[in-house]
Amino acid sequence: MSEYEEVVAAIHAFPRLAKTGGHERILALLHALGDPQQRGRYIHITGTNGKGSVATMAAQILEESGLTVGLYTSPFIMRFNERFMIDHDPIADAELVAAYHTVAGALHQLQNAQPDFGVTEFEFITALAFWWFDSRGVDAAVIEVGIGGDTDSTNVITPTVSVITSVGLDHQKLLGNTLTSVATHKAGIIKSGVPVVTGALPPEAEAVIAAKTQATGSDWARFDHEFSTTHATLSGWGQRFTYLDPDGRLDGLTLPLLGTYQLSNAAVAIRSAKWFADRIQWPLTAADIRQGLAKVHWPGRMEKISDDPLIVLDGAHNPQGIHGLVETLDRVFGHQPMTLIAGILKDKAVATIVADLAGTHHRLWLVPVPDNPRAATLADYPPLEGTREFASWQEALAAHLSEYGDEPVVITGSLYLVSAVRQELLGGLGSGEQA
Repeated sequence: MSEYEEVVAAIHAFPRLAKTGGHERILALLHALGDPQQRGRYIHITGTNGKGSVATMAAQILEESGLTVGLYTSPFIMRFNERFMIDHDPIADAELVAAYHTVAGALHQLQNAQPDFGVTEFEFITALAFWWFDSRGVDAAVIEVGIGGDTDSTNVITPTVSVITSVGLDHQKLLGNTLTSVATHKAGIIKSGVPVVTGALPPEAEAVIAAKTQATGSDWARFDHEFSTTHATLSGWGQRFTYLDPDGRLDGLTLPLLGTYQLSNAAVAIRSAKWFADRIQWPLTAADIRQGLAKVHWPGRMEKISDDPLIVLDGAHNPQGIHGLVETLDRVFGHQPMTLIAGILKDKAVATIVADLAGTHHRLWLVPVPDNPRAATLADYPPLEGTREFASWQEALAAHLSEYGDEPVVITGSLYLVSAVRQELLGGLGSGEQA
């Protein structure tokens, strides 16, 4: 095993959850590292769906303007290093090893003084991200929240712009069973005087954000109110659209991603990048926005990985995401028959997701998510007429190619399933790790 593999294994060996949800542990670790999080300029992004897409779009736009931009997202699709990027280049193996030893050294110092001190995996890698971005002197960093907002380990920064992409029901055990509760958690990233950009929100969530922005004195820009999109059309495996805000309009923008929800995400990213640039007094041109969006690549989101056979990967993993997937399939393929291969984690809304997918005019085949202790078993899936079950996605894909090889196949239900499929079909990790 290489040192890189040992480091990745050591990171994954940290506990996933902690007994308390406060920031005491990560703040102590960051302080031992010299408080790197206090020196950055950030766009901080949360949301039930779309936060990764908005993060990569905003980073791409700012990079196009000439800024050096850090990007911290989760989960990874092909390699662990993807979670930490600068100008969309993942951290090099040697740099990850060095960063790990620096952060682990600070942790050991704390444990020498307090033997029972410990951190979670996400706390450790979040501290690593802040340290690495600071050590590399990035001009800006786009930070994606892990879960929720208020108690998330990333919520130790005062950003330049805060972003809430969407609010829906997911992670209910942690965030609650109502949109108001979920929105309250996500509104926790809103800081005093820091402007807020939001995507389309349900009324219950909008009421929460309105109260929080009023309490913090934060300016607020809402999709379809202060900024919007129009004239959207399909363009190959992507879209063209017009963006509008009080500064004017940008016509004929191209986005190489499908899904009407990606237009909302693009608009949120544009508004966030513009606000960020304004606040740091950095010139951001229409050409930067246009060229940045045109370069966006976000694996596993309505991603076509093969033309013949036509194989599409989409990481929709909650009812809101599944609704967006179904809408996009109808828009792109119409009533063309196809196979949906879905694998779902058991802590998601399994029955709802299966019912929503089974309610389409496509055939639905269910599989387990491989190598994941959170995976639903075939017995966990509700028995619905017309669905088929397979012991693995490989078996399901082989059956599709044998029986319906001239029709599209879409693999969905979890980013972890998408990651496994993409790794096997497009090339392995070389390090043996799994998403």
